[in-house]
Amino acid sequence: MKPTLDDADEHFGHKNFLMALPIYKVELKNNPENKEILYKLGLCYLNTKINREEAVKYLKDYTKDPKCKEEAWIDLGKAYMLINKIEDALLAFGKFKALKPKRENEISRYVQNCNNATKLMNSAVNVTFQNLGKDVNSDDPDYYPFVNSDETFLVFTSRRKDNVGGKKVEIDGYHSSDIYYSKVENGKWAKAVNGGRNMNGALDEQAVGLKPDGLEMYVYLDHIDKFGDIYISKRNDLNSEFPKPKICDPIINEKVETSGCLSEDGSTMFFARRDKVEETSDIFICRKLPNGKWALPQKLPNVINTTYNEDFPYLSNDGVTLYFASEGHNSMGGFDLFKTTWNKEENTFSKPENLGFPINSTDDDRNICVTPDNRVAYISAFRTGGFGDLDIYRIKFNDNEQISKIYTGRVLLGDTAIAAQPTSFVVSIVVTNKQNSTDYLFTPHTRTGKYVISLPVGKYEVKITSPGYEDLTETMTISDIGKMEMEKNKNFFLKKK
Repeated sequence: MKPTLDDADEHFGHKNFLMALPIYKVELKNNPENKEILYKLGLCYLNTKINREEAVKYLKDYTKDPKCKEEAWIDLGKAYMLINKIEDALLAFGKFKALKPKRENEISRYVQNCNNATKLMNSAVNVTFQNLGKDVNSDDPDYYPFVNSDETFLVFTSRRKDNVGGKKVEIDGYHSSDIYYSKVENGKWAKAVNGGRNMNGALDEQAVGLKPDGLEMYVYLDHIDKFGDIYISKRNDLNSEFPKPKICDPIINEKVETSGCLSEDGSTMFFARRDKVEETSDIFICRKLPNGKWALPQKLPNVINTTYNEDFPYLSNDGVTLYFASEGHNSMGGFDLFKTTWNKEENTFSKPENLGFPINSTDDDRNICVTPDNRVAYISAFRTGGFGDLDIYRIKFNDNEQISKIYTGRVLLGDTAIAAQPTSFVVSIVVTNKQNSTDYLFTPHTRTGKYVISLPVGKYEVKITSPGYEDLTETMTISDIGKMEMEKNKNFFLKKK
């Protein structure tokens, strides 16, 4: 049966923008003068990750109507923010302020977000984004990534069509969420696998934390009989399956808890708790007593928690750097990612530092997992060139020292060392970076044939030439994902022409 405008309105009322959108699109084509359909179609694009440019297009058309709803200017401003047109966003918010001067407080935060965004975009951090590719990501939302300390195991959440919940569609139009895993094989992330029925069921399961050793996972369940609590699943080693999660201590699960992390020694837990009355989320700390039981949780001070929402605490391996998400502080829009330094002795926290653009965006950026050496991190983001929704990305901090691999060995003529040849014998090694076509020239010792090559992470073509001998070409791929062999011995053999 063909869906109707009533169907679209019902979906829209349930905030199922995903299913309402295509119906409104057809209805607008049939009724191009219907301003309400035009407005709702713009809102559908605004609240999905299909095409934010289309949100601007439809909302801009709607605000041309002198009788448009004043709130549409706020919506248009938000749409401009999401495509990084900050000046246009400020103009839209200013239009609302002019129409409704008594409601200035409603847009003051958006204006501040815009000002924050301008500052952060003008001082962008030097990072490189790497999409984990089709073996990990899908055209459905993939989010909340966590890796163990040696970057060999990845857990994340996905709302895929082939999840354990089957074809069931949630009220928001997406499929139920499941937990997925991936492992490093040959220097890259292998095809992600569903966590199975130990972890996943017909409804929603989300991975919301992972202990650095990769043996303890924190899970948030949204089931009919289980909602708003943190669960823990512990396994014996990295080759074991995670068993069915067990609920955390009742002291921790007192209200609605959405995410958590445990210190490496297991003595301290940070978690996010939502207040049902104030409807805001804050970060708490809970310490383990000498008798093995948990003490009463303490809310972190106002230097961390704001009048807005905080979520997804993540304690680094150093035990003092706490990462978290917040809608407050100097966020550039929605949730931004921050870090603070925890003084354990004084139980104080430094002023949170925004991780900067483009790690943060004008959209929601809710969680980050940073490797112990601070070279790379994992986040989920909606970016141009992705697979259609939230994807998992590996971020490289380019200003931090990056890993290089050293190759040592000898160039041999057949099975004979260069030393057996005349001293004037010449061999050249040209290494070409396949990503930027940069050439590096290395010259082995003319008598021994010994060479030393140091190369950063990347893909290379190695070409060895010598007069009277056939050229030798090989490919080298140097990956810093997983356990890396820092030095490798390799001999090259040349054949006579």
